[in-house]
Amino acid sequence: MSGDAKRGFWEFSLAHYGKPGLSPAVIGLQDRLGADVNLLLYGCWAAAEGRALGDADIARAEATIQLWREQVVEPLRAVRNRLKQGVAPVPTDAGMALRKRVLEAEIAGEELAQNALAALLPEAKAAGNAAAAARHHIDRYLARLAKPPGTEDQAAVETLIRACFG
Repeated sequence: MSGDAKRGFWEFSLAHYGKPGLSPAVIGLQDRLGADVNLLLYGCWAAAEGRALGDADIARAEATIQLWREQVVEPLRAVRNRLKQGVAPVPTDAGMALRKRVLEAEIAGEELAQNALAALLPEAKAAGNAAAAARHHIDRYLARLAKPPGTEDQAAVETLIRACFG
């Protein structure tokens, strides 16, 4: 996988993440179901690239970034969230400055995870339109999680699909 293709996934994510409703939708799926936002976006990006993700591809993607997420991204997120509340005796402004730097490190960690995922993009072509393929990818991924998606989660998936595919 070329650096351009890896950059393509990151650029896709940056281009769509700021769209109305997308961030709360995917963070809600993360909080309620334990979904990995990078894997949700990967399902959309693969579809946008015209690629099909089967169950084995999704399992491989999960396994590829699991340790990175657990040992790097999630601990950075926990520290960032803790700093938001303030930690005595450090002055609030100093804590917020550190929080910003931790956020930058967390985002850099997310980009590295996406680079690892981009390298896995299969050659198999997706059938049908990109939005339908993305919905299929996301549904297959969410089916692997411990909690079944509820009504709010299904609405979040629809928000994600609309944000990425109109």
